[in-house]
Amino acid sequence: MGKKTEPEAQAKGEAKKANDDKKEEEEDTQIIKDLKALDDKYLAIEKEYEKELQELQKKFEEKQQPLLEERTKVLKNQDVAENEEDKSLGTPAVRGFWVQALQNHPAFEDSVEEWDMPVLEYCSDITKSYLDDTDFGKGFKITMHFVENPYFTNTELWKEYHSDPPNPYNGDVDITEIKSCEIEWQPGKDVTVEKVSKKVKGGGAKKAKQKGKEKEEPRDSFFRAFFRSLKPGEPIPDDVNMENFEEMMDEDDDEDALMEMLMDNDYEMGTCLRDQLIPFAVRWYTGEASPEDDDDDFDEDGEEEDDDDDDEDDDESDEDEPPAKGGKTNKKKQGGGGKGEGKGGKQEECKQQ
Repeated sequence: MGKKTEPEAQAKGEAKKANDDKKEEEEDTQIIKDLKALDDKYLAIEKEYEKELQELQKKFEEKQQPLLEERTKVLKNQDVAENEEDKSLGTPAVRGFWVQALQNHPAFEDSVEEWDMPVLEYCSDITKSYLDDTDFGKGFKITMHFVENPYFTNTELWKEYHSDPPNPYNGDVDITEIKSCEIEWQPGKDVTVEKVSKKVKGGGAKKAKQKGKEKEEPRDSFFRAFFRSLKPGEPIPDDVNMENFEEMMDEDDDEDALMEMLMDNDYEMGTCLRDQLIPFAVRWYTGEASPEDDDDDFDEDGEEEDDDDDDEDDDESDEDEPPAKGGKTNKKKQGGGGKGEGKGGKQEECKQQ
Protein backbone atom coordinates (compact mmCIF):
# COMPACT_ATOMS: atom_id res chain seq x y z
CA MET A 1 0.00 0.00 0.00
CA GLY A 2 1.14 3.50 -0.78
CA LYS A 3 1.64 6.35 1.63
CA LYS A 4 -1.60 8.00 2.76
CA THR A 5 -2.25 11.46 1.41
CA GLU A 6 -2.75 14.38 3.79
CA PRO A 7 -6.57 14.48 3.31
CA GLU A 8 -6.79 10.75 4.00
CA ALA A 9 -4.70 11.11 7.15
CA GLN A 10 -6.85 14.03 8.32
CA ALA A 11 -10.05 12.06 7.69
CA LYS A 12 -8.66 9.10 9.62
CA GLY A 13 -7.76 11.40 12.52
CA GLU A 14 -11.23 12.89 12.61
CA ALA A 15 -12.82 9.43 12.51
CA LYS A 16 -10.60 8.32 15.40
CA LYS A 17 -11.59 11.39 17.45
CA ALA A 18 -15.27 10.72 16.77
CA ASN A 19 -14.85 7.10 17.87
CA ASP A 20 -13.00 8.21 21.01
CA ASP A 21 -15.76 10.68 21.86
CA LYS A 22 -18.38 8.01 21.29
CA LYS A 23 -16.42 5.56 23.41
CA GLU A 24 -16.12 8.13 26.19
CA GLU A 25 -19.87 8.70 26.07
CA GLU A 26 -20.50 4.96 26.13
CA GLU A 27 -18.23 4.61 29.14
CA ASP A 28 -20.63 6.57 31.37
CA THR A 29 -21.72 4.45 34.27
CA GLN A 30 -25.39 3.65 34.66
CA ILE A 31 -25.64 6.14 37.54
CA ILE A 32 -24.25 8.96 35.35
CA LYS A 33 -26.69 8.02 32.60
CA ASP A 34 -29.56 8.14 35.06
CA LEU A 35 -28.40 11.52 36.36
CA LYS A 36 -28.14 12.90 32.83
CA ALA A 37 -31.65 11.70 32.10
CA LEU A 38 -32.90 13.61 35.14
CA ASP A 39 -30.90 16.63 33.99
CA ASP A 40 -32.54 16.48 30.56
CA LYS A 41 -35.99 16.40 32.13
CA TYR A 42 -35.09 19.36 34.33
CA LEU A 43 -33.83 21.28 31.27
CA ALA A 44 -37.04 20.54 29.37
CA ILE A 45 -39.04 22.17 32.18
CA GLU A 46 -36.60 25.08 32.22
CA LYS A 47 -37.16 25.64 28.50
CA GLU A 48 -40.91 25.51 29.05
CA TYR A 49 -40.50 28.15 31.77
CA GLU A 50 -38.37 30.37 29.50
CA LYS A 51 -40.96 30.13 26.73
CA GLU A 52 -43.76 31.22 29.04
CA LEU A 53 -41.55 33.93 30.50
CA GLN A 54 -40.95 35.27 27.01
CA GLU A 55 -44.68 35.38 26.34
CA LEU A 56 -45.16 37.22 29.63
CA GLN A 57 -42.42 39.68 28.68
CA LYS A 58 -44.10 40.33 25.32
CA LYS A 59 -47.43 40.92 27.03
CA PHE A 60 -46.07 43.57 29.37
CA GLU A 61 -43.85 45.21 26.76
CA GLU A 62 -46.98 45.72 24.67
CA LYS A 63 -48.47 47.55 27.65
CA GLN A 64 -45.32 49.67 28.05
CA GLN A 65 -44.95 50.59 24.38
CA PRO A 66 -47.67 53.30 24.34
CA LEU A 67 -45.84 55.05 27.18
CA LEU A 68 -42.60 55.16 25.16
CA GLU A 69 -44.55 56.52 22.19
CA GLU A 70 -46.10 59.19 24.42
CA ARG A 71 -42.60 60.13 25.60
CA THR A 72 -41.50 60.66 22.00
CA LYS A 73 -44.57 62.79 21.37
CA VAL A 74 -43.79 64.98 24.39
CA LEU A 75 -40.15 65.43 23.36
CA LYS A 76 -41.07 66.36 19.79
CA ASN A 77 -43.58 69.04 20.82
CA GLN A 78 -42.42 72.19 19.01
CA ASP A 79 -44.91 74.41 20.83
CA VAL A 80 -42.77 74.38 23.98
CA ALA A 81 -39.42 74.86 22.24
CA GLU A 82 -37.33 77.68 23.72
CA ASN A 83 -36.46 79.16 20.33
CA GLU A 84 -36.84 78.68 16.57
CA GLU A 85 -33.55 76.83 16.26
CA ASP A 86 -34.67 74.14 18.72
CA LYS A 87 -37.78 73.43 16.61
CA SER A 88 -35.60 71.92 13.88
CA LEU A 89 -33.86 69.49 16.26
CA GLY A 90 -34.86 65.94 17.20
CA THR A 91 -36.32 66.78 20.60
CA PRO A 92 -37.52 70.43 20.46
CA ALA A 93 -39.12 70.27 23.92
CA VAL A 94 -35.83 69.25 25.57
CA ARG A 95 -32.87 70.14 23.40
CA GLY A 96 -30.18 67.46 23.30
CA PHE A 97 -32.23 64.98 25.30
CA TRP A 98 -30.68 61.83 23.83
CA VAL A 99 -27.11 63.09 23.68
CA GLN A 100 -27.26 64.02 27.37
CA ALA A 101 -28.78 60.65 28.29
CA LEU A 102 -25.99 58.87 26.42
CA GLN A 103 -23.29 60.97 28.05
CA ASN A 104 -24.63 60.16 31.51
CA HIS A 105 -24.44 56.40 30.90
CA PRO A 106 -21.08 54.75 31.79
CA ALA A 107 -21.17 52.64 28.63
CA PHE A 108 -21.24 55.71 26.37
CA GLU A 109 -19.75 58.58 28.36
CA ASP A 110 -16.35 58.11 26.68
CA SER A 111 -17.78 57.30 23.25
CA VAL A 112 -19.60 60.57 22.56
CA GLU A 113 -17.06 63.10 21.30
CA GLU A 114 -17.49 66.86 21.13
CA TRP A 115 -18.07 66.76 17.36
CA ASP A 116 -20.74 64.05 17.77
CA MET A 117 -22.96 66.21 19.96
CA PRO A 118 -24.37 68.54 17.26
CA VAL A 119 -25.29 65.47 15.18
CA LEU A 120 -26.97 63.64 18.06
CA GLU A 121 -29.11 66.70 18.75
CA TYR A 122 -31.11 65.69 15.67
CA CYS A 123 -31.93 62.28 17.21
CA SER A 124 -35.67 62.14 17.92
CA ASP A 125 -35.92 58.65 19.43
CA ILE A 126 -34.08 55.38 20.11
CA THR A 127 -36.07 52.16 19.86
CA LYS A 128 -35.51 48.44 20.32
CA SER A 129 -37.00 45.33 18.73
CA TYR A 130 -36.28 41.60 18.56
CA LEU A 131 -35.09 39.86 15.40
CA ASP A 132 -37.47 36.96 16.03
CA ASP A 133 -40.64 37.53 18.06
CA THR A 134 -40.90 33.81 18.70
CA ASP A 135 -37.36 33.50 20.08
CA PHE A 136 -35.74 36.52 21.75
CA GLY A 137 -32.50 34.54 22.07
CA LYS A 138 -31.79 35.04 18.36
CA GLY A 139 -30.91 38.69 18.86
CA PHE A 140 -32.24 42.22 18.83
CA LYS A 141 -32.13 45.49 16.90
CA ILE A 142 -31.39 49.04 18.03
CA THR A 143 -32.68 51.92 15.88
CA MET A 144 -31.82 55.60 16.25
CA HIS A 145 -34.38 57.88 14.59
CA PHE A 146 -33.33 61.26 13.18
CA VAL A 147 -35.18 64.25 11.80
CA GLU A 148 -33.90 65.93 8.65
CA ASN A 149 -30.44 67.27 9.33
CA PRO A 150 -27.40 68.70 7.54
CA TYR A 151 -25.13 65.75 8.41
CA PHE A 152 -26.56 62.65 6.69
CA THR A 153 -29.54 61.60 4.60
CA ASN A 154 -30.55 58.60 6.75
CA THR A 155 -33.73 58.96 8.76
CA GLU A 156 -32.79 55.87 10.75
CA LEU A 157 -29.47 54.40 11.85
CA TRP A 158 -29.83 50.77 12.89
CA LYS A 159 -27.75 48.01 14.36
CA GLU A 160 -28.54 44.29 14.69
CA TYR A 161 -27.08 41.85 17.19
CA HIS A 162 -27.40 38.27 15.93
CA SER A 163 -26.86 35.48 18.45
CA ASP A 164 -27.51 31.84 19.18
CA PRO A 165 -29.81 31.00 22.09
CA PRO A 166 -27.98 31.20 25.45
CA ASN A 167 -26.07 28.17 26.69
CA PRO A 168 -28.59 26.32 28.89
CA TYR A 169 -25.96 25.39 31.46
CA ASN A 170 -24.23 28.75 32.07
CA GLY A 171 -26.30 31.39 30.25
CA ASP A 172 -23.45 32.47 27.96
CA VAL A 173 -24.58 34.12 24.72
CA ASP A 174 -22.78 33.25 21.49
CA ILE A 175 -22.81 36.37 19.31
CA THR A 176 -22.67 35.26 15.70
CA GLU A 177 -22.70 38.64 13.94
CA ILE A 178 -23.18 42.37 14.49
CA LYS A 179 -24.62 44.24 11.52
CA SER A 180 -24.74 48.00 11.17
CA CYS A 181 -26.21 50.21 8.48
CA GLU A 182 -24.12 52.48 6.28
CA ILE A 183 -24.26 56.16 7.19
CA GLU A 184 -24.84 58.30 4.10
CA TRP A 185 -22.91 61.40 5.06
CA GLN A 186 -23.49 64.71 3.32
CA PRO A 187 -20.39 66.09 1.53
CA GLY A 188 -17.97 67.54 4.06
CA LYS A 189 -20.18 66.60 7.04
CA ASP A 190 -18.66 63.26 8.09
CA VAL A 191 -17.75 63.76 11.76
CA THR A 192 -15.85 60.45 11.90
CA VAL A 193 -12.97 62.03 9.96
CA GLU A 194 -11.00 65.24 10.27
CA LYS A 195 -9.18 67.27 7.67
CA VAL A 196 -5.45 67.74 8.18
CA SER A 197 -2.99 69.62 6.06
CA LYS A 198 -0.70 67.50 3.90
CA LYS A 199 2.96 67.55 4.80
CA VAL A 200 4.99 68.63 1.79
CA LYS A 201 8.70 67.83 1.52
CA GLY A 202 11.00 70.29 -0.10
CA GLY A 203 10.28 73.95 -0.69
CA GLY A 204 9.98 76.63 -3.28
CA ALA A 205 7.37 76.34 -6.02
CA LYS A 206 6.44 72.75 -5.12
CA LYS A 207 5.64 73.65 -1.53
CA ALA A 208 3.70 76.71 -2.57
CA LYS A 209 1.66 74.64 -5.02
CA GLN A 210 0.76 72.01 -2.39
CA LYS A 211 0.07 74.56 0.34
CA GLY A 212 -3.52 74.57 1.51
CA LYS A 213 -4.27 71.01 0.36
CA GLU A 214 -5.87 68.79 2.99
CA LYS A 215 -6.55 65.10 3.47
CA GLU A 216 -9.08 63.25 5.59
CA GLU A 217 -7.96 61.06 8.49
CA PRO A 218 -10.18 58.92 10.75
CA ARG A 219 -10.84 60.07 14.32
CA ASP A 220 -12.71 58.72 17.32
CA SER A 221 -16.45 59.17 17.09
CA PHE A 222 -19.62 57.60 18.48
CA PHE A 223 -20.79 57.08 14.91
CA ARG A 224 -17.56 55.26 13.99
CA ALA A 225 -17.37 53.07 17.09
CA PHE A 226 -21.03 52.14 17.47
CA PHE A 227 -22.10 51.72 13.86
CA ARG A 228 -19.49 49.12 12.98
CA SER A 229 -20.15 45.63 11.61
CA LEU A 230 -18.31 42.70 13.20
CA LYS A 231 -18.24 38.98 12.51
CA PRO A 232 -16.05 36.09 13.73
CA GLY A 233 -13.42 35.09 11.19
CA GLU A 234 -13.33 38.46 9.49
CA PRO A 235 -10.40 40.90 9.77
CA ILE A 236 -10.37 43.46 12.57
CA PRO A 237 -11.59 46.80 11.14
CA ASP A 238 -8.73 49.18 10.47
CA ASP A 239 -10.44 51.99 12.37
CA VAL A 240 -10.56 50.17 15.74
CA ASN A 241 -8.77 52.20 18.41
CA MET A 242 -6.65 49.49 20.04
CA GLU A 243 -5.71 51.75 22.96
CA ASN A 244 -9.19 51.15 24.38
CA PHE A 245 -8.55 47.39 24.65
CA GLU A 246 -4.85 47.10 25.47
CA GLU A 247 -5.43 46.66 29.22
CA MET A 248 -7.85 43.78 28.61
CA MET A 249 -5.63 41.93 26.14
CA ASP A 250 -3.06 39.24 26.86
CA GLU A 251 0.22 39.06 24.98
CA ASP A 252 -0.75 35.78 23.32
CA ASP A 253 -4.20 36.95 22.15
CA ASP A 254 -4.63 36.39 18.43
CA GLU A 255 -6.96 38.19 16.01
CA ASP A 256 -9.83 35.79 16.72
CA ALA A 257 -9.59 36.50 20.45
CA LEU A 258 -9.54 40.22 19.77
CA MET A 259 -12.60 39.96 17.53
CA GLU A 260 -14.44 38.07 20.27
CA MET A 261 -13.49 40.78 22.75
CA LEU A 262 -14.71 43.52 20.40
CA MET A 263 -18.02 41.75 19.82
CA ASP A 264 -18.57 41.05 23.53
CA ASN A 265 -17.89 44.69 24.37
CA ASP A 266 -20.18 45.86 21.57
CA TYR A 267 -22.93 43.47 22.68
CA GLU A 268 -22.78 44.83 26.22
CA MET A 269 -23.23 48.36 24.86
CA GLY A 270 -26.25 47.18 22.90
CA THR A 271 -27.85 45.56 25.94
CA CYS A 272 -27.25 48.75 27.92
CA LEU A 273 -29.29 50.65 25.36
CA ARG A 274 -31.96 47.97 25.16
CA ASP A 275 -32.47 47.30 28.86
CA GLN A 276 -31.45 50.52 30.58
CA LEU A 277 -31.25 53.68 28.53
CA ILE A 278 -34.25 53.21 26.21
CA PRO A 279 -36.84 52.32 28.88
CA PHE A 280 -35.59 54.85 31.48
CA ALA A 281 -34.18 57.60 29.26
CA VAL A 282 -35.32 60.56 31.37
CA ARG A 283 -33.55 59.16 34.45
CA TRP A 284 -30.33 58.93 32.47
CA TYR A 285 -30.91 62.44 31.09
CA THR A 286 -31.21 63.87 34.60
CA GLY A 287 -28.38 61.70 35.90
CA GLU A 288 -30.55 59.98 38.53
CA ALA A 289 -29.81 56.57 37.05
CA SER A 290 -26.06 57.15 36.84
CA PRO A 291 -24.08 55.00 39.29
CA GLU A 292 -22.49 56.98 42.07
CA ASP A 293 -18.73 57.38 41.68
CA ASP A 294 -17.53 56.88 45.22
CA ASP A 295 -13.91 57.36 44.16
CA ASP A 296 -14.51 61.01 43.37
CA ASP A 297 -16.67 61.78 46.42
CA PHE A 298 -14.81 63.32 49.32
CA ASP A 299 -16.74 64.07 52.49
CA GLU A 300 -15.34 66.05 55.36
CA ASP A 301 -14.91 62.98 57.54
CA GLY A 302 -12.97 61.22 54.78
CA GLU A 303 -10.63 64.17 54.37
CA GLU A 304 -10.02 64.41 58.09
CA GLU A 305 -9.22 60.71 58.29
CA ASP A 306 -6.78 60.98 55.39
CA ASP A 307 -5.17 64.00 57.00
CA ASP A 308 -4.70 62.11 60.25
CA ASP A 309 -3.06 59.23 58.41
CA ASP A 310 -0.74 61.63 56.59
CA ASP A 311 0.25 63.33 59.84
CA GLU A 312 1.03 59.98 61.46
CA ASP A 313 3.23 59.03 58.50
CA ASP A 314 5.05 62.35 58.75
CA ASP A 315 5.68 61.86 62.47
CA GLU A 316 7.10 58.38 61.90
CA SER A 317 9.39 59.46 59.06
CA ASP A 318 10.72 62.69 60.55
CA GLU A 319 9.49 63.96 63.91
CA ASP A 320 11.44 67.23 63.61
CA GLU A 321 10.08 68.13 60.19
CA PRO A 322 7.21 70.66 60.41
CA PRO A 323 3.97 69.68 58.67
CA ALA A 324 3.15 71.27 55.34
CA LYS A 325 0.51 73.99 55.16
CA GLY A 326 -2.96 72.60 55.64
CA GLY A 327 -1.59 69.40 57.17
CA LYS A 328 -1.57 67.57 53.79
CA THR A 329 1.49 66.00 52.24
CA ASN A 330 1.70 64.05 48.95
CA LYS A 331 -2.06 63.48 48.91
CA LYS A 332 -3.17 61.77 45.70
CA LYS A 333 -6.71 62.06 44.48
CA GLN A 334 -8.39 58.68 44.57
CA GLY A 335 -10.10 57.07 41.62
CA GLY A 336 -9.34 59.13 38.57
CA GLY A 337 -11.74 57.49 36.14
CA GLY A 338 -9.97 58.86 33.11
CA LYS A 339 -10.85 58.40 29.47
CA GLY A 340 -11.09 54.80 28.39
CA GLU A 341 -12.38 53.47 31.70
CA GLY A 342 -15.83 53.02 30.27
CA LYS A 343 -14.50 50.42 27.83
CA GLY A 344 -13.37 48.12 30.60
CA GLY A 345 -14.31 48.41 34.26
CA LYS A 346 -17.41 50.58 33.95
CA GLN A 347 -18.65 48.59 30.98
CA GLU A 348 -19.23 45.56 33.23
CA GLU A 349 -21.79 47.51 35.25
CA CYS A 350 -24.35 47.35 32.47
CA LYS A 351 -23.86 43.76 31.35
CA GLN A 352 -27.20 41.96 31.09
CA GLN A 353 -27.55 38.23 31.31
